[in-house]
Amino acid sequence: MLIALLVAIGGYLTYKSEVLNPKIQKGSSSQIPNQEKQTDQPGETVNPYSIAMLRKRPYDGGKIATVRQAAQTTRFTSYVVTYTSDGLVQYALMNVPKGQVPEGGWPVVIVNHGHITPEEYSTEKSYINTSAYFANAGFLVLKPDFRGHGNSEGQAERIVSRVLYAVDVLNLLAAIPTQTSANAEKIYMYGHSMGGDVTLRVLEVSDNVRAATLWAPAVSDWPESMLHFSRRNRNRPERLPTLEAELKENFKPEEYSGISTLDNTQLVKSPVNIQHATTDQSVPFEWGERLADKLKSEGATVNFFRYPGDNHDIAGNWSTALNRDIELFRGN
Repeated sequence: MLIALLVAIGGYLTYKSEVLNPKIQKGSSSQIPNQEKQTDQPGETVNPYSIAMLRKRPYDGGKIATVRQAAQTTRFTSYVVTYTSDGLVQYALMNVPKGQVPEGGWPVVIVNHGHITPEEYSTEKSYINTSAYFANAGFLVLKPDFRGHGNSEGQAERIVSRVLYAVDVLNLLAAIPTQTSANAEKIYMYGHSMGGDVTLRVLEVSDNVRAATLWAPAVSDWPESMLHFSRRNRNRPERLPTLEAELKENFKPEEYSGISTLDNTQLVKSPVNIQHATTDQSVPFEWGERLADKLKSEGATVNFFRYPGDNHDIAGNWSTALNRDIELFRGN
């Protein structure tokens, strides 16, 4: 009995150290510690990864600190910066427009990237063109790595990674007031593919984003929105059984809807662009259509743009799509 009690206490402390103040480094085990369910109503428990619990917890990204200047153009200067997310040091690219800072500071666009193999991701090079486009339009741009990518601490590609990436973004949101040239009252968000799901989760947790755009959003029923891509990835056959094992160990089917961004769209209050190519080879076009219809049915302001014959990156209509986003942001 005493041994069992000690084991239980040890598991509790392990869970607390990761979920509330995680210190998991890249290369550590992908196993999620046993969760202690938290009480929401008398006799009811709520999974700590649920959107309901994310809405209740605090966020503090500390101070956005400049590591070094990365590049410079005639229109903006790029910096590698850091902030903290639940005790983990996170890196981001920050593009600051040149010229007279407007009253209140530069409006901010957070760029949430799509899936890139974590070892191949680059703070300075990944999504560099999208980040530059917004900076050229007069927005201060912050492009967070997400934990486990590049030099950012933590672990990537777990069954709950998109939840934890959203936590990283929410902590970054909390840190924006420490950047004196940024207007913390005018924050906007771009999310592509996986980053679209991350962005949607942020919109369901926080009211601090004035408008957002979701490109080819990888949003479907949870956990299918995660497992779908592992089923298709023949180069990494071990991924699917790993994710399925984590899912079985840490979640009950009745908890899925509490985690799902698709099932919590009623919480979205900000206007949204959804942009999707009809021949997207990665995220099914029907996913974007379904999300747009669901948001509209719940009273959200949604602009749905379809691009016939284009690809996952909307490459053939890239500038048109971004200009539509800039128009949305400037109007809100």
